[in-house]
Amino acid sequence: MKRQITGALGIVLAVGLTLAASVAPAASRATGKESFSGVIVASGESGTRSVVTSLIALEGVFTGAGRIVEVPNHPGDPASVSRDDLVFPTGKMHLISTNKSFTVSVNPKTCAVRVLIRQTGRIRGGTGKFRRASGTGVGGVRGRGVAFRDPDGTCKQQGALLLEVDLVFSHGTLSF
Repeated sequence: MKRQITGALGIVLAVGLTLAASVAPAASRATGKESFSGVIVASGESGTRSVVTSLIALEGVFTGAGRIVEVPNHPGDPASVSRDDLVFPTGKMHLISTNKSFTVSVNPKTCAVRVLIRQTGRIRGGTGKFRRASGTGVGGVRGRGVAFRDPDGTCKQQGALLLEVDLVFSHGTLSF
């Protein structure tokens, strides 16, 4: 009997808290400066690019750490656009990045690759705490990697890199 009462009290408490949250006034949106930096480590050892791990840290109107999840582009997106989700315990933000410039250099002796991409970014919604998030920023990617070798010994110019480490960065504004 005691177990049934405890269970019933738990249900009443859960329903009460849900109702209180639904009738409480909507919280005001937080707006301000935001910056982030992060890293994506990817492997192409299998022949296709696969993200091994990622980390993103934000500081400003929202301060927190999470991970970067690469998302396929939408139909009609230009080749200069990439999409990512910034995933945190309280929800995720949808990031749309547009490449403004792209520089690549390859050391022909070691097949070491260096990439610098300048980008603008836009936060457009999300889930959880960030379902109404919006913002803009300027930043980019500094990447380093190692290319595969072609059978003739030259560095492979197309396809995934054997190993890739990308440092991402941005500064701008965020509202959520």
